[in-house]
Amino acid sequence: MPQGSANSLNSNHERRLSVTCRYIDKLLADMESILSISASRLAFPRYIPDLTSAQRRVVEDYIGRIRAQLIRVLDGQNIERPSADIPVGRSLHSTLTFVDIAVEELKPEYMRGYGEVPPQAAVELNGIAGELQGLVRQLDHYLMRGAGENLQQRLEKLEQTGDEVFFLRKLETVIAEHGLVEFRSTLSMILDRLEDNSFEIAMFGRVSSGKSSLLNAILETDVLPVGVTPITAVPTRLAYAESPSVSVWFANRSPERYEISLLPEFVAEQLNPGNEKHVTRIVVQLGSPRLRDGITFVDTPGLGSLATRGAAETLAYLPRCDLGVVLIDAGSTLTPDDLQTIQILYDAAIPATVLLSKADLLTTQERSRLVEYVKDQIKKELNVDLAIRAVSVVREGKELLTRWFEDDIAPLYSQRQDLKIRSIRRKLGGLRQSVEIALRGRLRRKDQIPIKKLEQLRVVEAELRQASGRLEEMKKTARRAADELQHSSSRKMLQIAGACLVESWSSPDSDKKPAAEIVSNAVTRTVQEQTEILRQRMAVLAHKLNETLQSAAKVLEITDVPAEEEFASVLREMPVFDLGQLTFHLRRSALLRLLGRKASQSFATKRLTALIGAQLTRSLSAYRALLYDWSDRTLGQVQRRFDAYANSYRAQVERSLGSQEMRTGQDEDSIRRDLESLESALGEKTLAS
Repeated sequence: MPQGSANSLNSNHERRLSVTCRYIDKLLADMESILSISASRLAFPRYIPDLTSAQRRVVEDYIGRIRAQLIRVLDGQNIERPSADIPVGRSLHSTLTFVDIAVEELKPEYMRGYGEVPPQAAVELNGIAGELQGLVRQLDHYLMRGAGENLQQRLEKLEQTGDEVFFLRKLETVIAEHGLVEFRSTLSMILDRLEDNSFEIAMFGRVSSGKSSLLNAILETDVLPVGVTPITAVPTRLAYAESPSVSVWFANRSPERYEISLLPEFVAEQLNPGNEKHVTRIVVQLGSPRLRDGITFVDTPGLGSLATRGAAETLAYLPRCDLGVVLIDAGSTLTPDDLQTIQILYDAAIPATVLLSKADLLTTQERSRLVEYVKDQIKKELNVDLAIRAVSVVREGKELLTRWFEDDIAPLYSQRQDLKIRSIRRKLGGLRQSVEIALRGRLRRKDQIPIKKLEQLRVVEAELRQASGRLEEMKKTARRAADELQHSSSRKMLQIAGACLVESWSSPDSDKKPAAEIVSNAVTRTVQEQTEILRQRMAVLAHKLNETLQSAAKVLEITDVPAEEEFASVLREMPVFDLGQLTFHLRRSALLRLLGRKASQSFATKRLTALIGAQLTRSLSAYRALLYDWSDRTLGQVQRRFDAYANSYRAQVERSLGSQEMRTGQDEDSIRRDLESLESALGEKTLAS
């Protein structure tokens, strides 16, 4: 009706009419939901499907007619229909949060109110929760990434024109066509690898060896602070980006991005003493041409801090490291720290090279002699032949840097890309086989599977669930270990440090090593011993997860299995404990000779508690936060890698043990057609080439 008419509805009438129409529309949506649910294969059905297909269509038509009438009613009254304001993805994400909470409450600790849970049953419950939460996480990740998770769109953005992209597109089409969601994580993992062109070069060197100056010269920048003491255990990565910035990750809050000029606030010991800001990772992004092709440099702390750690701990500086560069001051000499780092790189099968910095201080002849001397010493001490290059950051020596980059870096980068493509092709071959097995499984009836095979499949299902349970338990174990390190170990560490101090005082050379150094070494060693226990437990878990997947794949007769080092390699980046600089002075008292060893140790422990107790507590608190972050991140990576294989294995077991889906002739024809397509397009010979 025209507005202003005496017969028009007032605003309250219009609001009531609009609200009622919207309510009716919601009720119609509920009816559509009932129709849909009644036709689905719920595990716990609520409705009896008593309508024929023809009757369903009639009901749907009536619903459509009622909706059309609702629209005409509002339009006839010139009442505006409100637009949608809740994104579907956000609503599904919110619902998944409640699903995740419900699954979480299946874990043993939430079941104890109903009675004590037996240990084996606890593993089973953790496994059930782990499996369900894994699927919830994957769906939520897919929803949150939105268009970024669209594999077809990601494939279209790839610059490569090789066969790998064609293979991925074909597999993605088949996986999407037949709803094989269990393979999406594996497909995404392969795509991640194909998108990653990075080549990581870790720089090692003693404090003041010129690492920062050298990196500034290589990248033709001055962003890295020179002449500062770096914080321990936080390497700085330098990667390519059009706009310069620095991204910082923290153990106790979300990562943040800063202006490049603020980098010293996080990497300098003077501005971040003892890593009190709980920094766990730093990435500097620069527009340097030498970073454009995916090359990433890693500026590590000085070798002095590395020397206090064993080989396993030092690997904390080598995540995804493709080349280790040991920088030696040409005006100095080769030290045990340098040799130890080279040995660690060699043991980890990481290519290494040695650069002699500040070569401009030497004549050409002196430079040649020093190169030969260092090369001979490394050969003599480690029995390793390494490339030795003399470099300089001054303008006159720029050609030395350029020659090193072109002769040593470029060939290794090219070789790594070739190895990556071969690895991707092997993964594609395994994935193709798994997809084919899944499709053939849909054509096979359960009664065609031998009874012995069915029993083996049930064992596989149980073992995969137990593996998930052990992984969930390890997450709790890691957190408990971090808590115990802070709350239970402070006094124990001071007692051990006191005992070491008294032991040194009884030595004839007691005055040669400062008390602060003795205490620092004792505390650091104690922390190392406790964290190494956690690392070993996680390494055992990684090995068992790999064994479980290998065994399951053997029963399922598929070759898509993890490599031996696939899980163990994730455990490298363990944070290093940093007590910070100790400045106290504690001398032996003449009375200690009369008190005896036990009383002397008690005296030393009390003095240390007063002198460094608060500092040790702060350092352990910071390290606890770092361990939390590391264990959550590391076990999260292990979980994703495990699920990438286990989900497809579980789905295959479920199809074999569960009831078969009703298939039409058209469905079977589609499956057979895609099987033939995979066999012709993704042949063994092509993938293996």
